[in-house]
Amino acid sequence: MTRELPTIVSFWHGPMSWLERLSIASFLRAGHQVEVYAYDPIDGLPANATARDAAEVLPRDKLVFYKGKGTPGVFSDYFRMTVLRQGRGVYADLDVYCVRPIEGPPDYLMAYERPGSINGAVLHIPADAPLLDDLLAIFTNANRPLLEPHLPAFRRMEVAVRRLFGEHIAPEDMQYGATGPMALTYYMRNRGLEHLVLPSTALYPIPYEGIPALMQPGSSIDPAITPETLTVHLWRSQLTRRGRADMPLPEPGSALWELCRREGVALA
Repeated sequence: MTRELPTIVSFWHGPMSWLERLSIASFLRAGHQVEVYAYDPIDGLPANATARDAAEVLPRDKLVFYKGKGTPGVFSDYFRMTVLRQGRGVYADLDVYCVRPIEGPPDYLMAYERPGSINGAVLHIPADAPLLDDLLAIFTNANRPLLEPHLPAFRRMEVAVRRLFGEHIAPEDMQYGATGPMALTYYMRNRGLEHLVLPSTALYPIPYEGIPALMQPGSSIDPAITPETLTVHLWRSQLTRRGRADMPLPEPGSALWELCRREGVALA
């Protein structure tokens, strides 16, 4: 009997590029249902993915952008933790390529992106886990400690000093990544759960610095894939100069061109 696969859930804001369509196509090919939550209709959403109203999870007035004008990446951290609290599925960012089905999933599904840093681009945490209380409190607790424990020492002091001078430092005003890998890594350690974290080869077999090369002819993801690899994180920010440019097309004969060919994603 075939084991039922968990639903893949994600948040998106704005039009989709070939990269997001590639991500969705790869999860669908692996047998997953894919639900994409958004506040507006999504231009370019693949037909076999399910569009869901993000207001089912969080009201639209919670949508914020990094330092008021950047990406909604910090909000997506809030959204993913809320989705997990509601037990809606496995959260995956739409720059994640699925190599093979994510079965189960295990109660805790996450991996190191590099030594000492846990990434949440692919994430599952039990809905009733105290860890989710820790992560959600960053967004919901108005009486946060003066010294945010999950921040690096310098940033922790910076936020504390600014708060002492009366500034309201919201999550989207902190260092980028503070509500993602930094918080996840800190609170996993604090809860004594590090033994549950998978190695980078499972979800992040190609490091952040190696992503731009995948746009060049002759590149391939295949040498990085091991029998334990479930996904490859393609780090959209590495393809768009940290989100400050349009998504370029991969060069013919490149790794990303080949993946689009394999998954039937048009490059136009």
